Amino acid sequence: MPHTQTVHLCGEASSLTFGLIERLLRTEVHIVLEDDLHERVCGAYATDLEYRQAPVSCSSDVALASGHRVFLLGLGPLAGSAKARSRFDVDGSELILVTPQGVDVPAAMDWVDAHVTVHDMLPMRTDSIWMPTALTSWADGMSVGNFAPPEGDEHHWWVSEIDVADALVRLSLSAQPFPKSCKMSGRRSWPVKQTHEEFQLLYQRTMAGKTGVFGVQELTAAPTPHIELQSLMVTDATPMSISVNRQDRPDLSPVHDALHAADGDGWRPLVPVRTALMHCLVGLLGA
Repeated sequence: MPHTQTVHLCGEASSLTFGLIERLLRTEVHIVLEDDLHERVCGAYATDLEYRQAPVSCSSDVALASGHRVFLLGLGPLAGSAKARSRFDVDGSELILVTPQGVDVPAAMDWVDAHVTVHDMLPMRTDSIWMPTALTSWADGMSVGNFAPPEGDEHHWWVSEIDVADALVRLSLSAQPFPKSCKMSGRRSWPVKQTHEEFQLLYQRTMAGKTGVFGVQELTAAPTPHIELQSLMVTDATPMSISVNRQDRPDLSPVHDALHAADGDGWRPLVPVRTALMHCLVGLLGA
């Protein structure tokens, strides 16, 4: 596969779609978009497009061909559609389906070459696909003064949209094929109550910044949360403190191995969860 790739982005435009576009624009990849999305991107990223070498084209102008890669972002109208399948039935192309956890992929989608399942992603924009419902509910509650902590003891493996998009772009630039099935998530387990505490702190500081009224809580430096780094894959030798939540922890070894084969580095999310939560909150508030 040549160094300069052609990558098609299909499916409903979402936060991750734009996250991918922003990172692909920094590469020499030829980006192909659905016509309506192409128009939006040309307007929103006019400066980036002016100085890049590779084109950004409409899908109506560039047909899928051997050697091209296609990201199918979410199921959308693609699930079980014979017409959709015929559209992507090109020998030598690679179809990568990317969905949030919990999405039931129909058996009729067995024609895709790879499936990436993303767990607990914190998006930078509000949409119906990637935004966690808990965060939407918390933001709505806090807007009317409800700061009660959530019930339950579930954990999440939060990961920033930036890290997910970066990993997908790294894999798309490689001559290596995508793994047939892999999962992405953070490597640290976050109790829901601790996530709520972080979210509440960020919400209150954001509101204080908007009003200019700061209290002691907003001006006091928040302690760094103590979250232990956990191994990529749970084994029999994994300490009991980690294996307690093993049923919730995605196996990150396939994506780690694929990234290592692609560029020598593995799956190492770099964006702190506190930063990712702030990005997510900005999206929720429309700031």
